[in-house]
Amino acid sequence: MTLCYNSENALISLGGNIPSFFIGRKKKMTVSSQRNKVIYIGNGVAKEFAIPFSFLEQEHLKVRQKKNNIQTERTDWTVKSGNLVFTDAPESGAEIAIVREVPMTQETDYRDNEILHAETLERNFDKLTMQVQQLAEKSARAVTVDIFDDTAADSLIPSIRKAVSDCQTAVETTTANITAAAEQVQTATAQATAAATSATNAATSETNTAAMLGTKADVDLSNLTEKGKEQVVTLLIPDYAAGVDITSTNGSYTAPANGRVYFSIYGGMGGQIYDITIDGITVFDSRVVSSGEYRNIFFYDVRKDSVICWKAAAGLSKTVFYPF
Repeated sequence: MTLCYNSENALISLGGNIPSFFIGRKKKMTVSSQRNKVIYIGNGVAKEFAIPFSFLEQEHLKVRQKKNNIQTERTDWTVKSGNLVFTDAPESGAEIAIVREVPMTQETDYRDNEILHAETLERNFDKLTMQVQQLAEKSARAVTVDIFDDTAADSLIPSIRKAVSDCQTAVETTTANITAAAEQVQTATAQATAAATSATNAATSETNTAAMLGTKADVDLSNLTEKGKEQVVTLLIPDYAAGVDITSTNGSYTAPANGRVYFSIYGGMGGQIYDITIDGITVFDSRVVSSGEYRNIFFYDVRKDSVICWKAAAGLSKTVFYPF
């Protein structure tokens, strides 16, 4: 039996019989690459991207785009000369994934004792290989356990979800703590600034107060200058030029300022009565029960708004208010 390939690279017999599954087989039918996806980054200009793996049908290709963690499926493309060409260029920074997703089907119906065409067999083997690669790529992205680990998947997934939830909670708590700490730092900084300002102001005030007190009298007036002593004496001496004559037998007067009230009383008959009150308090009470001439002079210092009252049966010769 002699075997060779015809002009179409199909295996034929020049004599004798050959197994039917060899009939029609071509020389080169392989899936040489283990890749079933490729990822590019768009620049907003490029529309054409190479497909570095084999595929049986254009329908077996899926294109997905991710930008700002949002995934979308792109359908505005076609295949030309082994390259994928977009209608609109992917925007700058967008991730573009070209993935081969072969249906998990086998649609060839093989029958007993029929001729098996090599191209059909090769295509089915290619599809099977692509399916295996597809599963391998997906399993490589799956969560797995050590070969000696007997953890069941139904218990592993909940624990992973809980761990993710705990991590999210920890992140949120940490973020909140960081925010609170930042606010506390800002508050502390503001308080420190305010305290420093207060300390500066206090020091300035102390300096100013010390400078001011250096020119002021002590509480015991021990550091009065000669001029200061003269001023004190002046404050205690009434302004006699501004005296107000309020003479009357019976009278009442409200002091318009701090000052001194002058009373001059004289008489010569028995039984005369003299009363003087300041703000309702009796400061002089005299009753003359015998005859005889006399003269009394009184001075009373009063505050502003003090009410001075006096009564005299006779003999009140003069009453004057002198302001300080």
